[in-house]
Amino acid sequence: MMDNIDIIPFKKEHAHHIINNPMNDPAIQIAPQFKKYALFLEIPGMSFTAVKDGKIVVSGGIGILWDNVAEGWVLATNDVWKNPISVARHVKKKLDILTKTYKVKRLQTAVKSDFVLGIKFAEWLGLKSEGLMKHYGPDGADYIRFAKIYWYVICRWSNNWTIAETDIQI
Repeated sequence: MMDNIDIIPFKKEHAHHIINNPMNDPAIQIAPQFKKYALFLEIPGMSFTAVKDGKIVVSGGIGILWDNVAEGWVLATNDVWKNPISVARHVKKKLDILTKTYKVKRLQTAVKSDFVLGIKFAEWLGLKSEGLMKHYGPDGADYIRFAKIYWYVICRWSNNWTIAETDIQI
């Protein structure tokens, strides 16, 4: 616990709470017919929720696509604006732990092209734009693909290094 924010395992009910209440930006409100996709975000050990004062603030996680490549995601409530810097740091720290734990060399995500704050957040996390994906979203919206390459993982493998047990935390 840091800054009175607790990190707990993510449950699909957390996503339902977030998407059925005001989210952190009007650009990302989710239409009812697309809310079913939240069911696939609950992956034990790979997803988390940040709670402050008993309220869900943000959830996030990764899903492994194939060896060493993961798709990252973040969903935030309007309450994120009460402690934006602290919450952002928690998300970054947790995503860094997950990528290290699961030996991810490429983390990628898609950000709706008109979600300016989401684009800035992805860049703050160290992800770089790889281009526009036309009609990518479930609603046909354009998205931007962002990705981050974890060179320390690639270097460790090429030098036959291993990650110490003490470095792996969930």
